[in-house]
Amino acid sequence: MRWLLILSFLFLSSCSLFSPQPTRQNPLQTKNVPFQAPRTNDGRLRHRIVVLPFLDAKTDRSQRVRERARLTVVGTLQRTGNFVLVSPNDFSKDVGQFVNESNNYDLEALAPLSSSMGVAALVEGKILEVKAKRVSDSVGLFRKLTARITTAVRIRVVSAKSGKIIMDEVREATVEAETTRVAEYSYSDRFLEEDPHLVQKAVGKAFWGAIQKIALSVEKLSWEGRVALISGERIFVNAGRLSGIQIGDVLKITEEGEEVFDPESGVFLGRAPGRMKGTIEVVSYFGKDGAIAIVHSGSGFKENDRVEVY
Repeated sequence: MRWLLILSFLFLSSCSLFSPQPTRQNPLQTKNVPFQAPRTNDGRLRHRIVVLPFLDAKTDRSQRVRERARLTVVGTLQRTGNFVLVSPNDFSKDVGQFVNESNNYDLEALAPLSSSMGVAALVEGKILEVKAKRVSDSVGLFRKLTARITTAVRIRVVSAKSGKIIMDEVREATVEAETTRVAEYSYSDRFLEEDPHLVQKAVGKAFWGAIQKIALSVEKLSWEGRVALISGERIFVNAGRLSGIQIGDVLKITEEGEEVFDPESGVFLGRAPGRMKGTIEVVSYFGKDGAIAIVHSGSGFKENDRVEVY
């Protein structure tokens, strides 16, 4: 029995020599990784904007038409690289509550909500009219059909800070596009006006023509962020990497300025600068699009103070 115990011990010891041993891992280390925050093509910080869910003068039209039209605009604005697109779902309230009896958004009421989120402007799109006419079709149960679609849309852009309308325009567009229909009843002109594929092309073209004006109207708004929190020596700003702020950037904190409009035409001219309180230097990021800074110069900073490019 004694020899049996000795042999068992030697066998188990030899097995442990060949069994894989757990490797020791160094504790995780973190360090600042330098990278460029995305900015506009000409090097400016990016404005936050919200494209509201589209409206339709014809309330019984398929919701898919409005949704696809909005996605066309959102996608085009994203591709410019000049904006941070904020989802309407990020609002503290359902934006549908702000549609008035005229089937338009109460933009003045929505402006304060969006301004508190660091949003520069709200974009409202509305389909006013869609007309369709069959141009040609093939023979058979499954028909290839070409239609001419004419649409009218309205675009309004409002400054989130002031609630002032900075763009209000109606645009029209006509396109010829092909679709596939099944059975004779389904290719009537009235039915074509409900075809999301056809309407998307026409509405997309109408809004495409307005993209440049939307961009120019928003660019007239000077970029600004807000002091979200002051904790000891750290100052938290409600804009960060997505907005184009980079580590090492120096930003200035100012008092409120006033937005200036032409007294005759009412056209928005820009914002008059407020008194400068001091500067802060960005040292890190936090959250989805926030920055952490330290005091560079000045004093007396408070939460909700205005942050600008220095």
